[in-house]
Amino acid sequence: MQRNRRRIAVWPFLVTMGLLLTGLLSGIGGQVAEAAGNTYYVDSSGGRDSAAGTSEGAAWKSLTKVNSMTFSPGDRILLKAGGVWNDQYLDAKGSGSEGNPIVVDQYGTGAKPRIAFNNTSVSGEGFGVRLRNVSYWEINNLEITSGEQSTDMRRHGVLVVGESTGAGDFKHIYIRNLNIHDIFGTDRRTGGINFHARGTNASIESTWDDVLIENNTITNVADTGIQTMTDAFSNSAWTHKLDAFKHVVIRGNNVEKIHRDGILVRAAQSPLIEYNRTNAIGEACDVNTSIVNYLDNIAVVAAQWAYYTDGAVFQYNEAYDTRKLDGDGQPWDFDVMVTNSVYQYNYSSNNQGGTLLVMNDTNNNIFRYNISNNDLDANGAFNLISGGGNLYVYNNVIYRSGTQNKALTHASSTGMAYYSNNIFYNGASGQYTNSPRMTYDHNSFYGLNSSVASDPYKIVGDPKFVNPSTATSLATAAGFKLATNSPLINAGVQVTGNGGKDFFGNPIYYGVPDIGAYEHQSAIAQPVTIFSDNFEDNDYSGWTTSGGTWSIMTDGNLVLSQSLASGEALAVAGNASWTDYTYSARLNLLTASGNAGLVFRYADNSNYYMLRLNDSLDKVELYKKSAGTLTLISSASATLTPGQWVNLKVTASGSTITGYLNNAQLLQWTDSSPIAAGKIGIRMHTSVARLDDVLVVQ
Repeated sequence: MQRNRRRIAVWPFLVTMGLLLTGLLSGIGGQVAEAAGNTYYVDSSGGRDSAAGTSEGAAWKSLTKVNSMTFSPGDRILLKAGGVWNDQYLDAKGSGSEGNPIVVDQYGTGAKPRIAFNNTSVSGEGFGVRLRNVSYWEINNLEITSGEQSTDMRRHGVLVVGESTGAGDFKHIYIRNLNIHDIFGTDRRTGGINFHARGTNASIESTWDDVLIENNTITNVADTGIQTMTDAFSNSAWTHKLDAFKHVVIRGNNVEKIHRDGILVRAAQSPLIEYNRTNAIGEACDVNTSIVNYLDNIAVVAAQWAYYTDGAVFQYNEAYDTRKLDGDGQPWDFDVMVTNSVYQYNYSSNNQGGTLLVMNDTNNNIFRYNISNNDLDANGAFNLISGGGNLYVYNNVIYRSGTQNKALTHASSTGMAYYSNNIFYNGASGQYTNSPRMTYDHNSFYGLNSSVASDPYKIVGDPKFVNPSTATSLATAAGFKLATNSPLINAGVQVTGNGGKDFFGNPIYYGVPDIGAYEHQSAIAQPVTIFSDNFEDNDYSGWTTSGGTWSIMTDGNLVLSQSLASGEALAVAGNASWTDYTYSARLNLLTASGNAGLVFRYADNSNYYMLRLNDSLDKVELYKKSAGTLTLISSASATLTPGQWVNLKVTASGSTITGYLNNAQLLQWTDSSPIAAGKIGIRMHTSVARLDDVLVVQ
């Protein structure tokens, strides 16, 4: 979004004062970029640092020139494709603003611009790109390397740091499409892409909000591929141990041949880590040790994990060949102080330590719909360290066809481990743990020791996969689907808050749940549409209204609109005999701090359910109205924006009600005294809203 600019009449003496101020700033802190919104070109072979830099024909030559500038919101620094900057680095100055970030990118066609910072350093630290105490920067389409250097120092491909004077709260740092390789640092705070809040007790604490690390390739790097870090862990005066990083997305990165950890998120609040691939993690760098002889001795590593983090989601990731050194060696890890977090829809193979590590001071974490295909078992499939809290493990495939012989299940001495609907395929002699600190419920055990686990509903026969030998990656995992004659179809138990879909994206559940990561589609009856209305006939005669001012209007398409922002407004349609159904619609709440929702099983105005948007609390709420009394039953947090269309959906199945926003399940509730049947509708109070694309299926 570009900021609108107006021409402002300026008196001549103000112009003169502006010129004088520019001169003063140049003398104090270096040159100042000319104006926000400029584009600067850098050509390593044909440029001149004495040129203006504002056109391809007058490009700058060196990154030293770029580093001398302080940039402004909307500026763009473009490096020529195919260019090489040897013994140079990019050290960013200035900050963008919301909607007007400062962007580094390439121009022209050919290879990514290459920054080979080699043995250069600033204050004893080397980097290809540094973003120090700045906000609103986007770094795109660069190649960064140092090559093998004999000097022992910290080195980074990209270093994002808050420290010393200028430290504080930073926003919007995007790092995309970089090729970072052959960079070797001296300790765990170095590597490919590093975010670091640094400081002593007297320093200002730094935080970041809105971080995107996307589609980067990081290869042959020491120590860590991608990481976030804060010195709050060692600084008693700092407070952001769990939320130094907010709105973090790490997506689509390929990380391999790494000396320490692959992707490590510390001190983050609800980060999303998805579609990443790690391979060869843990003392896996390819180096000439006669040159690079200073790499740290590493004791433990994991591929993709979190530390002191709440609400993390790791999904659609792949992890291969993580090494067990003195310990650990798993692809996935709920580490110390990780709570309310999820690993789901991930694929792992040949990780030496096993499948999942769970450390102390963790609680309420979920491991679901993942496939572990012949991970090794130096620490067993699940390694639960004492001191952890509750762990929920369900609908996973743990497949071992080799010589693995350690525990497939485990319990710690604290908390509870709940294993449900999992397939444990045991080709060797692995064991199953029985403990008062764990429960089994409707799992499948196949192979040796399959009768050991104390699961009253266990199935011990062949699960009958389609063809596991073809399932060598996330993309080819269909071999772990259940064949039509599998005994695990309709053999599982329902899990509340299950994420709404299986490993392959199929909706769950239809009928009795299946065991494993696949909800078999032949067991699902195709839904039958019993009512729909998109109002394109310019008519809402099938709806009965009370209160409000109703009409058909255009909002992209023809929609049903209620425009009176006072009192209760209700419109219902359908058949009072409808019982079990799924009701979905697009809904646009126009009133700030208002509310509007879908009414279902509407028996009369005194008895119905409602799934509604509440903008004043940023929540999706489930209400029941019984004998005229409206009661809040359940709610879930959601970011709501008045004037924005959303998809709202509710499923009423027997006594269970499940609510969705934009196809993501947010809440589920079982009513001990359910309303059995009724119509559908829309209701709002003291609010204006619009409705479209109504669909009811059974």
